[in-house]
Amino acid sequence: MTEIVDSHCHLDFKDFDNDLDAVVKNANKAKVNHMLSISVNLEDFKKVHRVSSLFKNVYCTTGIHPNNVPTDNINKDAIQRKLCFNLKKKKVIGVGETGLDFYRNEKNRINQIESFDIHLKTSGLMNYPTIVHTRNADKDTINCINKAVDKYSTKGLIHCFTSTKDLAKKVLNKGFYISFSGIITFKKVDDLIEVVKYVPLDRILVETDAPYLAPVPFRGKRNEPSFVTHTLKKVADIKKKDVNDMAQITTNNFFKLFSNLN
Repeated sequence: MTEIVDSHCHLDFKDFDNDLDAVVKNANKAKVNHMLSISVNLEDFKKVHRVSSLFKNVYCTTGIHPNNVPTDNINKDAIQRKLCFNLKKKKVIGVGETGLDFYRNEKNRINQIESFDIHLKTSGLMNYPTIVHTRNADKDTINCINKAVDKYSTKGLIHCFTSTKDLAKKVLNKGFYISFSGIITFKKVDDLIEVVKYVPLDRILVETDAPYLAPVPFRGKRNEPSFVTHTLKKVADIKKKDVNDMAQITTNNFFKLFSNLN
């Protein structure tokens, strides 16, 4: 099979502390030859960066997950300086995970939007893609993306897409990519399957979000990058494409978006 990219995983999480070498080897055996390990806060950036430095085929990002955004006043200038500083390090190829999550914490809406805006601005100014998390926040998510793309030429992707075709259409119109996780292998996800059908082949990526959201037949277990092959096969089935062709397509899309690999 053509090489595969897991465009979103969290290899620095404690779930992999005891067998990270084996997890990466399992991925390589499954032809998952590239992995992007995603940062969720600035405090633990050193760990996610260290993981990327240990393996030739693992890269990382820098950012603040919306659920980790402070609830008190945030120092926007300090966040931007730290993001820019981290982006200059080897193996750091993206901004995020950032975005908006009003499912768990709508009370922190204003700070989440401010943090998201800072990440999007930095993405555009530094020319690094943004990895966007959005949940129960479609309207504000697209408003922030629209402003950033128009003002800073920001680029990026919506990861683990679970929203509507309408949001997909709007972010695609702004040049963003869309990544699908193992959720598309679950039961009763007909609406999401329709979104997979809708997203054009030149804008689609696959991911695990490991250690979360393991695809069928591993649902309920710890997820890992090698399992992305099951998500890839599901996308290929939906798109009526050969799985090797789909692997080539998603891999090409990743390297087109993350053209700044270092």
